[in-house]
Amino acid sequence: MRFVILVAGAAATGALSVSAIQTMIPKTAQTFQAVRALGGDLVDFKLSEINPVKAYEEVMRQITSGNPRPISFPTPPTFNMTPINPNSFRPSFKLDDRDIQRAVAAGINSRIQQDIRRAQDLAAYGRNPMGWHGPPPH
Repeated sequence: MRFVILVAGAAATGALSVSAIQTMIPKTAQTFQAVRALGGDLVDFKLSEINPVKAYEEVMRQITSGNPRPISFPTPPTFNMTPINPNSFRPSFKLDDRDIQRAVAAGINSRIQQDIRRAQDLAAYGRNPMGWHGPPPH
C-alpha cells in the first residue's frame, strides 16, 4: 500500500512540475523570436561546446599570457568605529512594588473566589445530583 501511494505521489509531482514548466515558460512565437534576437538558436547549438577542459585551458591561457585584464573589486563602505558603552545596553525601567503587590493580591483573590465557587458547586451536587445542569464538578 505504501508503495502504491509513493508511486501515485511521484506521478502527481511529475505531472505538476511539467504543467508548471509549461505555464512559466510559454511556447509562443514571441518567445522564440526573443531567444533568436538574443543570439540563441538551437540549430547552432553543439554539445561539444560544453567542454570543461576547453574552458580550463582558455582560462589558463589568459592567466599565463602576462596580460591580465583589469579587475575592479567593489570597495567596502567605511565604518566609524567608536568604543562601545556597555551602560547603553542596560534597561532603564523602575519596578513599582506597590503595583506588583496589588497584582499578586488580585491573582490570589481571584483564585480564592474560584475555589469558593467550586466548593459551593460540589456541595450543591452532593445535595441533589439529579438536579445538576452539566457534568459533575471536579
